[in-house]
Amino acid sequence: MLDKGKRVPNWRVKDLEGTTHELSDYRQKSHLLLLYDPQAAFETVTRWQQAIQADKRQWDWLQTKIIIIDKAPEELAPGAYIIDRYGMFWNYFSPGHWTFDDLEKDLVYYEARHC
Repeated sequence: MLDKGKRVPNWRVKDLEGTTHELSDYRQKSHLLLLYDPQAAFETVTRWQQAIQADKRQWDWLQTKIIIIDKAPEELAPGAYIIDRYGMFWNYFSPGHWTFDDLEKDLVYYEARHC
């Protein structure tokens, strides 16, 4: 498990569209929200995509790039990860124990503490 406040390794992850992302590419640009659950049903992932699109303006305002991961490094456990724009691990939510409201509140809290 990652240590809160420590830099995340420069993992390469593949999203649902097949695009590969290097996490370091987002440093100094945006926060990252990584969603990874290989056991998630197709309907669940579709709901995630719809929720992300419905709140796109909010995520843009928070300067957060959301990646739904299809292929992850072995050491990445399923769940939702918040990584700040400096590449530091901020928070983790285990599968089934988060909502987009939870994730959004965590990012707003982060911004309030770091502005």
